[in-house]
Amino acid sequence: MSLQQLVLNISPDHEPSLANYITGKNAEALYAAQVLTKGRALYLWGPKGSGKSHILRSLTRNKKTKYLNSTNCDEILNLAINNEMDFPTTIAMDDVHLLNNEQQSGLFSLYNRWRELSNTKKAFALILSGNNPPMLMNLREDLRTRLGWDLSFRLEPLSDHDKLNALKLLANNLGASNIDNVIEWMLKYHDRDITSLTNLLVSLDKYSIANKRPITIRLLRTMLKESD
Repeated sequence: MSLQQLVLNISPDHEPSLANYITGKNAEALYAAQVLTKGRALYLWGPKGSGKSHILRSLTRNKKTKYLNSTNCDEILNLAINNEMDFPTTIAMDDVHLLNNEQQSGLFSLYNRWRELSNTKKAFALILSGNNPPMLMNLREDLRTRLGWDLSFRLEPLSDHDKLNALKLLANNLGASNIDNVIEWMLKYHDRDITSLTNLLVSLDKYSIANKRPITIRLLRTMLKESD
């Protein structure tokens, strides 16, 4: 099984949640996400690996919520433009900097509907993410303004110490003990953002089970070689 297949088969037990988000320096932003209510909006920005998608996915895990990005948002945004939908209780739009012009128009309409309904029984929460603060986003001007309408927080990437602790905690939850040397190797030689590292560790755990071999640096290298 390739590394990509292993990543795609990550167990639901390890899906993002606010409970397993490693806070680091982002306690204030995490709290804002935890208490986000219908009628409020939250914009999170920061570099890759700072946990934006983790938080957005955490808030959209039930059937009354919706997680969107540039690859799956067209239908809902078109409905928002035409005012033809009952909105989920929470809508998350990830990586808004990747939206094309038509999608930006749809998000503009969605923001307007969010504001119109904010004090009604049809109110919904809106949480978005991007790579820059609102006014530095490469988006249409009126949409940049709307990103700053309510709460906005920068997410800081985890320190190496936080990443190490996060991966050790994940390893423990996976039932993989005494693999600190493997984790340290990952931090030194692999992509350093926490999402990539987490996916790699979960994939390695599945690979070790499939091959009935203990988790070692040698096994990790074998898995990576097979995935090339």
